[in-house]
Amino acid sequence: MMNRRDFIKLGSAAIATSGLMNVSQSAHALSIPTGDYKALVCIFLLGGNDGFNMVVPTSDFDYNEYAASRQNMAIAKADLLPVSPLSHGGSSFGFHPQLSELQGLFNNGKVAVMSNVGNLVEPITRQQFLDHSKPLPDQLFSHNDQQDQWRYVDPQVQKSGLGGRVMDLAVANNQDPLLTGIAIDGRTNWLSSQLNLDLSIGRNGFDQYGYVAPDKSWTQNRRAAFKELLSNNYNDPFTDEFKGLQSRTMDLVERVGAQIDTVPEFTTIKPEGSLATKLEMVAKLIAIRAELGMERQVFYVGMGGFDTHDAHINTQQQLFTELSQSMNYFYDVTTELGVQNNVTSFTSSEFGRTLTSNGDGTDHAWGNHQLVMGGAVRGGDIYGQVPSLEIDGPDDANNDGRIIPTTSVEQFMVSPLRWFGLTDSELNSVMPNLSSFDANAVDFML
Repeated sequence: MMNRRDFIKLGSAAIATSGLMNVSQSAHALSIPTGDYKALVCIFLLGGNDGFNMVVPTSDFDYNEYAASRQNMAIAKADLLPVSPLSHGGSSFGFHPQLSELQGLFNNGKVAVMSNVGNLVEPITRQQFLDHSKPLPDQLFSHNDQQDQWRYVDPQVQKSGLGGRVMDLAVANNQDPLLTGIAIDGRTNWLSSQLNLDLSIGRNGFDQYGYVAPDKSWTQNRRAAFKELLSNNYNDPFTDEFKGLQSRTMDLVERVGAQIDTVPEFTTIKPEGSLATKLEMVAKLIAIRAELGMERQVFYVGMGGFDTHDAHINTQQQLFTELSQSMNYFYDVTTELGVQNNVTSFTSSEFGRTLTSNGDGTDHAWGNHQLVMGGAVRGGDIYGQVPSLEIDGPDDANNDGRIIPTTSVEQFMVSPLRWFGLTDSELNSVMPNLSSFDANAVDFML
């Protein structure tokens, strides 16, 4: 017989993977147009990716400056994979040798580079940094603080994440609002909201209610008993709320989980690594968008290991191999689904790395290059201002090669959010500090 303790225990695992213990969902729709499907996928590189080894200038002067600054962290010029951006006056660049798949996507116009992005309160020069005459993000160079800064886009004011505020605008476009904002393998502040529920799904799908599964003969009596418990009136606010929570979670897990199970195996071969598996789950959720009545979705996927204080060179090779193969896999799967023009993916990371070496690695820095991928991206180009990589040079905050960002996170996000459907008014609503910057400085979407 199932008692109250069993009842609570049974559903706890499934609930823990979802956002259903949050406040009641409510819609806050604005003006996102209807009738088509678009998805944004945030790939967060946790720990601080070394973007200045991801994309390297290869003209003699610029490469020599890079090599002098990076010391034993420099990638040999002959090993870099050449790319020729459409702009930047014919300047030449190379991708890290482990990014061959991304090099191919860049050369085919499906990937763009956003140069030197970072958390800023307002534009700042090196002299203003040294003079302390302009405000700075709190706790610069701190992992947790700068991750929050990226995710909240102003953690001192906002009580929700940027993705969550975008989700708030999109829920009314979807028949199933609970599936508007989804993180894979754990919830994230980027999708937190004061108005709506975000959701987390495991990389292999929902944790199932296996002990009361609908398709097993040996679970039927147990399932009937569990359903009876869910139908009772307990005359206790806590127990009745928990009962409702169980019912909502069970419905979501079984209904959406069953839909996920109907997605055929993709013909694109999945590379090894957890990032590809997480992106595969995103692709499966996109594949069932029509059955679930979805028009706008935002997804969050994290990849760890980028805090390379030691073993930098070898670790970076492994990380970039997985990143390149996984992003290429995801682009090919979206092409297989026919939605490559409807899905835009972008990388994020709390900060870049110091240009200087600590002997075997690098330390926390500031500005960083990011990638944008999709059929609607004006790929094959590098956007924004490519900084000088000279130690103690015009873009170095100090003498460690901590490059001052020349594009804020807000400016970086304007182009994909406009593509997603936000108006200028809505852009300023979800990014209240956008007015401190030129909102039209970069445009990398078709």
